[in-house]
Amino acid sequence: MTLGDFGNLLDALIVGQTCTLPYDVYAVVFPPGEPDQDARTRAFDFARDRGCTIENMVREMQVVFTRQITNPVPRKR
Repeated sequence: MTLGDFGNLLDALIVGQTCTLPYDVYAVVFPPGEPDQDARTRAFDFARDRGCTIENMVREMQVVFTRQITNPVPRKR
């Protein structure tokens, strides 16, 4: 899965829906993966820009992205 593929998945979610990435997939999309702080920051920003929040489920070794708003306003860089 590429970052573009993952963005398309998040963009297709409706409010309340989730998308779960196992740690091994998360590491491909946001290298080098958990527990790298830079990867966490990139994932957080990416999710926020798509109206989603993130929950890191350490015991389950997965990261859950949840759609919070319908039409997010992209952040200016």
